[in-house]
Amino acid sequence: MLVRWSLHAEHQFAERAAKLGLNYGDIEIELKKQKVKVRIEKNKFKTIFKIFDDIITVVKVETDKFIHVVTLWEANEKEVEIWKKK
Repeated sequence: MLVRWSLHAEHQFAERAAKLGLNYGDIEIELKKQKVKVRIEKNKFKTIFKIFDDIITVVKVETDKFIHVVTLWEANEKEVEIWKKK
């Protein structure tokens, strides 16, 4: 499955990469695993995952052929609780 990034998501990623030491591969692997996936709209999902000591939330649009990353951020308390429960 192909992973595409919006310009906004690339900027958000650059900030987190500098701060947290992430790379695209780390995030794309977790997006494909989709251990914690929450539906927002028909094809829009929020995926929550842990990389190193940080929990990250990614909003994406998903089809059978691709994942389009819309944005990402460090998870808030509610998202951390969702991640811990699953």
